[in-house]
Amino acid sequence: MSIVRVNNLVIEFSPLVHIEIVVRDAEKAYEFLHKVFGAEKTQEKFADFLTSYAVNKVVHVKLGNVILQFIEPVMDVPPEMGPNLWVDHLKQKGPGVHNLTFIVKNIKEAKKALEKEGAKVLLEFALDWPTLLGAKNARPDVPPVAMVGSEEIVGFRLELSESALKGDKVPEFLEVPGGLLQDYVKRSKKSQK
Repeated sequence: MSIVRVNNLVIEFSPLVHIEIVVRDAEKAYEFLHKVFGAEKTQEKFADFLTSYAVNKVVHVKLGNVILQFIEPVMDVPPEMGPNLWVDHLKQKGPGVHNLTFIVKNIKEAKKALEKEGAKVLLEFALDWPTLLGAKNARPDVPPVAMVGSEEIVGFRLELSESALKGDKVPEFLEVPGGLLQDYVKRSKKSQK
C-alpha cells in the first residue's frame, strides 16, 4: 500500500489498477499491441461489464506488467446520461491517456485532499458491483467512482474508487499483473480490523 501526504492528509491507495486510454477503435488498438508486442486481452469479464453500460466500448490489455484500458467512446449518448468525458477528450485532444486508476481506502478523504490541492471531481458514477462480483462478494455501500480533474497539475486525470469487495479475495478477472491488487486488498482489510 502506498501513502501520499497532502497537507497532512493521507491518501492510502492501491498499486496502479490500469492506465485508461481513449481511442477511436479499441479493438484496433489491441490488435496493434498484440501484433507488435504480443499483448493479450485480460479482465474480459470486467471489460464486458463496463461495456454493458453502453457509454463506452472497453478492452483491457495486458502489456508487460501493466493493464491498459482502451476506451472507445460511444458518440450518441443521450444528454440525460450526463457528460461523457471520454467523448469530450477524443473530440478536444484526440486519442491519448485519459486517466490513471487507483483504489483508495477512503474516497471521501481522497476527494477532499485532492480538491484542496485544486483537483476537482469532474464526474461520479456508480457501478453495479453485485452484478459483477455476486451479491455475497460485493459491499452494499460502495461509494461512486470519482473522476478527478488533475490533468492541469500532473498531465492526466485520476479515477478513484473504494474496493467493492466484502472480503479480501480479488477475483481473477480483476487482478493486475504480479498479484499486486490482491496484496493491497489483503493489507487494507487487515488494517481495518
